[in-house]
Amino acid sequence: MLQILRNKAQSTVIQVIVVIIALVFVFWGVGTNMMNSREVAITVDDEEITFQQYQEGYDQAIKNLSAQFGGTLPKGLDESLGIKQQVIDQLIRSSLLRQGAGRMGLRVSADEVRKFIIAMPQFQENGSFNMERYQSLLAANRMTPNTFEASMRYDMLSDKTVQDISKFVTLAAEIEIQDLYNQENETVAARFVKIDPGTFKEEIKVEKAELQKWFDSVKDRYRSEPQLKLRYLAYDFAELGKKITVSDSDIQAYYTENSAAYQVPEQRRARHILLRAEEGDSPEKHQEKQQKAAEILNLLQDNKDFAAVAEQYSDDASKANGGDLGFFPQGSMEPEFDARVFAMQAGQISDVVKSRYGYHIIKLEAIQPASTRTVQEVREDIVKAIQLKQAKQMAFQLANEAYEGIIKAGSLKAFSDTHPDVTITETDFFTQQQPPQAIGANQKFLDAAFALKQGELSSLIETDAGYAILFALEKKEPAAPSLETVEDRVKADFIAAKAQEKARAAAVAMLDQLKSGKTFEQAQAGTSYQIETSGHLSRNQQTPSSALPASLHAQVLQLSKSSPLPKEPAEVEDSFFVYAFHERKSPAKKAEEQEEKRYRDALISFNQQQLIAAWLRNLESQAKITRHKSL
Repeated sequence: MLQILRNKAQSTVIQVIVVIIALVFVFWGVGTNMMNSREVAITVDDEEITFQQYQEGYDQAIKNLSAQFGGTLPKGLDESLGIKQQVIDQLIRSSLLRQGAGRMGLRVSADEVRKFIIAMPQFQENGSFNMERYQSLLAANRMTPNTFEASMRYDMLSDKTVQDISKFVTLAAEIEIQDLYNQENETVAARFVKIDPGTFKEEIKVEKAELQKWFDSVKDRYRSEPQLKLRYLAYDFAELGKKITVSDSDIQAYYTENSAAYQVPEQRRARHILLRAEEGDSPEKHQEKQQKAAEILNLLQDNKDFAAVAEQYSDDASKANGGDLGFFPQGSMEPEFDARVFAMQAGQISDVVKSRYGYHIIKLEAIQPASTRTVQEVREDIVKAIQLKQAKQMAFQLANEAYEGIIKAGSLKAFSDTHPDVTITETDFFTQQQPPQAIGANQKFLDAAFALKQGELSSLIETDAGYAILFALEKKEPAAPSLETVEDRVKADFIAAKAQEKARAAAVAMLDQLKSGKTFEQAQAGTSYQIETSGHLSRNQQTPSSALPASLHAQVLQLSKSSPLPKEPAEVEDSFFVYAFHERKSPAKKAEEQEEKRYRDALISFNQQQLIAAWLRNLESQAKITRHKSL
């Protein structure tokens, strides 16, 4: 078990050491035999799980996953992550939990369900359970109180089972706690060589036949971009807005209606001196900085110039301005800092204030009271806002009328021939990456244009800048060029690719020599490579000064005297790194009481989860489980 923990240990406190086993479904539950659909998807012994229950579980899993990508799930991600199998496994485990609870004699009473639901904040108003809200929320989710309460009973039973089994694990061995602390806080250093492909470029000889063969294998890289010649009619919001006259009465009405937007909150100007000691720093550093802050505070009480003291002692970039932070509203700074500043009087100097960045001494320079900008101050912004609103309405009306006219006329050209007052713009060929200046970086416009086929008229297109109607005059599809037309570019890429191959081969050869028992010095002999040392790397702290790329630190931390080498060289930003274990240092001090408690709690939680997982595996091995052939 300890080795499992070591493999997981990659953050400040074991990077959430607990292996979470999803034992209970999401908020609404998926109780057995509660849905209308009776078609069986899975049976676990005598318990049936319907297709509707499976679909609800799958839909919820996809919804949760999509939320992590801004609401849109990348194509194929659900399959690559095996979401379908995860949902099936979850349904089976939930069923096994319920059945196991029955064998253990566990029950959830109606009174327990009632108390649990009454305490749910989703059904409360002003801190009290609201029956009307309860019934309306259930109705909105197509559930009756009976089905929902039955569902909650199943979920609560699963929770109770987990809690009951967890009671068998309440202790963690002291030796495991200390060993895990040592593993988390020890440091490891490595020796390494960086092999840059650039050093091999001079060796690459380019033969025409070989270049042609290589180009033929990768010619799709050099395909031209699609090109489009476009004819379009545009109704630009900004241009139409310039033609709209806004009256004083309209300005005043808009100002009154949106007065809240013109209120300026109270702002305060402060200076500070920061003695930096962040959350991951050692207790000794915190003690040193806190003591130094107290000494500086004593200096300031002797009427020393605050700005001069900040320039001399502060660890913050603002020291160059005497610690001046300028004016800022409440809520824009760290909570502890913010609370202190907005409780002070102008000219006052605070005591030492601790935040996640360290220890501050603050001087409040000035208070700028809350105010409301006058209508004259915001007149220009209001005029633009009104013009934009009216221009959008006008643009839609004009564009819609034009579109109907184009359809009736039969083509954009026929429409323009009968409407000489309408400006039709025609472009030369352009790519999506290099549009004409008149179109600019109007992505919605470009996406719509390049989605058209040659000779196709678009629908009415709305963009951030206005409305447009597009007609694709001509379209050039991507084409692979001949080698002669891109030879310089191909030659440079060919040399880079071959140099990359040589660098990789050199790195593999060096690593093979190290694996055969040679020292770094022996493997490096006859080359221009420099042997460097990473410095001591820790799981708990970044080591930005290390010459070894940060992306390799985790791999180095896995090395040991008995396993000093990686399986293969590492590639970082086109360069190759061959590295080997150098030395390991144990932490200089033992875990403090608070740290020890965190490790103990994490180990207990981990052991509880392991026990529950083993119990479930045992139940699953004894259960008769069948799945519908479509799953």
